[in-house]
Amino acid sequence: MKMAYLKIFTMIALFGVASCAPRADRTSEMMEKIELGEIPEEVDVFGFKPAQSEVAWLGQKITGDSHDGSISIKSGEFYVYNDQLLGGKVHIDMNSIVVLDITDPGRNARLKGHLESDDFFSVADHPVATLEFASFEPIEGAEEGQPNYRVTGNLTIKGITHGIAFNALINKSGNAINATADFNFDRSKYEVRFGSGRFFENLGDNLIIDDINLKINLVAQI
Repeated sequence: MKMAYLKIFTMIALFGVASCAPRADRTSEMMEKIELGEIPEEVDVFGFKPAQSEVAWLGQKITGDSHDGSISIKSGEFYVYNDQLLGGKVHIDMNSIVVLDITDPGRNARLKGHLESDDFFSVADHPVATLEFASFEPIEGAEEGQPNYRVTGNLTIKGITHGIAFNALINKSGNAINATADFNFDRSKYEVRFGSGRFFENLGDNLIIDDINLKINLVAQI
């Protein structure tokens, strides 16, 4: 009897391995193709809804003074296979920078123009920034309403690319995905030099902190 149970258990185990292995191999194959820029037919593409998606930014001086605003999503998508997030990318329209904290029209326009200049984001030469998602690692024990994925990828600004990682809350329901994230990036890595202590000395109260905060809300649908 023990031998019979052992045979049954072995058959079940082997069947489990056999059934899971092709799925894992297929997922890896899909991911490899996506990394090469090819989107297989089996992959579901969830396109972002620019009107419903947004990016909020916040920059601060060493004194605690700050400026904040928004910037628009141009396009992008999530890639899903077998109900698993495989990758994605967001194209950010750098021409859409908006300053929200300054109500005076003249001062507002001056800051917006400065942010678009070569002192900051060189928008004329680099009108699009890109955030690419390379992997989504579930966060074990994540509480409801709290970030449930560790996302790694690449951020490209002014034609310069660096790796980035952050936590995100991502929910998929039917044909829709909603993702939110709150993280900082170091502007000095992207040659955004103005007021940076990494490039200039003795700035005193004029020093602008290199970390810029981004709060992202993405809505995507098939």
